[in-house]
Amino acid sequence: MMDIYIKEAIIHQFSPDDTELVLADSALDISPKIEEYLRKKIERVYSDEAKTGQFSEDQPFMSYISNDLMASSIQLAQAWKEEFIQGEQFKTNDLVFIRFETHGIEHFAFLRLVLRDSLVHITNEAGQTIQLSQNNFPGAGSAPDEALIINLSDKSYYLIEKRIKANGAFVNYLSQHLLQVEPRVSAKKSIKEVEKVAQKIAGQFHQDDFQFQSKLKSTLHQHIEENQSISPEKMADQLFDDNLTARLSFIDQVKESVPEELSFSGIDTSRQLKRLENQKLSLSNGIELIVPNQVYEDAESVEFIQNSDGTYSILIKNIEDIKSQ
Repeated sequence: MMDIYIKEAIIHQFSPDDTELVLADSALDISPKIEEYLRKKIERVYSDEAKTGQFSEDQPFMSYISNDLMASSIQLAQAWKEEFIQGEQFKTNDLVFIRFETHGIEHFAFLRLVLRDSLVHITNEAGQTIQLSQNNFPGAGSAPDEALIINLSDKSYYLIEKRIKANGAFVNYLSQHLLQVEPRVSAKKSIKEVEKVAQKIAGQFHQDDFQFQSKLKSTLHQHIEENQSISPEKMADQLFDDNLTARLSFIDQVKESVPEELSFSGIDTSRQLKRLENQKLSLSNGIELIVPNQVYEDAESVEFIQNSDGTYSILIKNIEDIKSQ
């Protein structure tokens, strides 16, 4: 749980019927339940899907942000609407603007929440009925549909955005039009790009077997867990230690695919670590194995033997107990 203190929040609403804004005339009364809901939404923005960057001092968008949250929120809601209505599909959206502190630093947040319809069970004197309830908030545990969080001290930001279809083409209207920035790609996409490049290079040099795939997963896991970053140079040394051409090709192609620094500081990478923490092997005889990295790499626990006929044998050692699940 992050140390987040909600100071003020304002909610305006976008109506799809007439593509107009319903502007609030006062700040939200923040009860403990509402505070918890907003805090969880903010926490989900610091995820592996967030794009990151830093506004410059003369960035036009920053002129919207002031100490008056109401004035800032109205200006931003109107500017957002002008870009959003260029799209082709509309739903009811709540636009949530928040001032909060984390670790003593002031932050500004904009969250777009698509409201949902859901069935509710109502019991009264007339009996029990199931009714359709409109304009319901999404669950607290889900990420906002779109979000922008700005550290007002150093102007760094976290961005979750979705493309809209406008004039027959899909555009990132938030970053390209409203914010006018080129954010770094998300941690999730960065890691996927590194994996894709590694597999491509391994295939070119006939190394793309299950052992390489396993080495790739464990190497990525190590970099992310220990350093919260990925060094293309160090990964190249670990993955292609005996092939200089492969190492140089890997470094060049990673930097071409992801030219920005591969640093994930301040990002929740737990989902990526969980995805990479085990080796999952499907054998030709139907057996499937899930082996934790630390066990997989321990020769005293698991040994892979290539037989003279080209088949493999897997020796699992020193098992103290076996349970059927």
